[in-house]
Amino acid sequence: MQPFSKIKKIHRSGELLDIVFHRASHLSLDVPRRVAPVVKARKREAARVKYISDNLAKYLVSMVKMFPNLDDIHPFYRELADVLVGLDKLREVLASLEGSARVIRKIAREKIREIKVSNEPRDAARARIEAYARIASVIRKLRRRLDFLIDVSKKLSKLPTVDTDAFTIVVAGYPNTGKSSFVRAVSSAKPEIAEYPFTTRNIIMGHFSYGNFRCQIIDTPGILDRPMSERNQIELQAISAIRHIANVAIFIIDPTLTCGYPLERQLELLKEIRETFPTLPIINVINKVDLMSSEKLEEVKKKVDNPIETVAIQKIGVNEAIEAAIEASKHQGELKHAKEVAL
Repeated sequence: MQPFSKIKKIHRSGELLDIVFHRASHLSLDVPRRVAPVVKARKREAARVKYISDNLAKYLVSMVKMFPNLDDIHPFYRELADVLVGLDKLREVLASLEGSARVIRKIAREKIREIKVSNEPRDAARARIEAYARIASVIRKLRRRLDFLIDVSKKLSKLPTVDTDAFTIVVAGYPNTGKSSFVRAVSSAKPEIAEYPFTTRNIIMGHFSYGNFRCQIIDTPGILDRPMSERNQIELQAISAIRHIANVAIFIIDPTLTCGYPLERQLELLKEIRETFPTLPIINVINKVDLMSSEKLEEVKKKVDNPIETVAIQKIGVNEAIEAAIEASKHQGELKHAKEVAL
């Protein structure tokens, strides 16, 4: 399961205070009529402070528990989360919520003790109002942290559900080279393709069966040919997928220039990927061969090692590329670790 799927709605500080204080104002107590007014006031005001503190503290702790242990999740998700929101800041914010919950409980204990020894109803009410003010101040100080968590929840709850144990093919290459068409062509027999929003692009996943094995294929957002330190969030997501879950990569090349990038830059990216992941099998695919002359195609093939020719949008050559990817993985013993399809 996607480790951030349990994240639920997070309220802003103002919303949270409005909800809890409104409910506290309607809190009813079963107090005998003959009890002295000051005793009634003590019970009423102490119950309100306890209700406020218990609910706010529990809510803050529940938000922390919605998030998985960030050190225990799969490196694929950990790196994606770090790219998208920053794990150090997320850890800091979650820790501050737990600290604030302790502060709220401490304030409540102090004021409830004060309420219980009050001599007049107005003294009990004054202690309750002071408790409200201090507790509300703690929550208001969390405004930016809660706003941060709202943004975090929107990003992390929509991460794809990736089976990190499945045999995985990652499709890489420059934008608009035909990667998405390739994934759709391969997965068309099993309509399990879903789009998961990231920042401005999508990652597309598909599944298919190969013999008795369940295979997963992922179209990464386009990664550009530039130093790692200059890559943006979308590019880093693609690199994370390759690093942590790929058993084999299929690199799509578009020599027709319809993608908007010259062949030389695409080949430089291929070289960088090979150098970055020296043990990862990579299958080279020349796509959109229907838009090229035979002379141009032969010229391109001289620059690419053992390429497979495809027209992905027409599903031409895609099966050959998948078979080549699986065979390459067999040589490295990757496929035997994949999950078998339940019979």
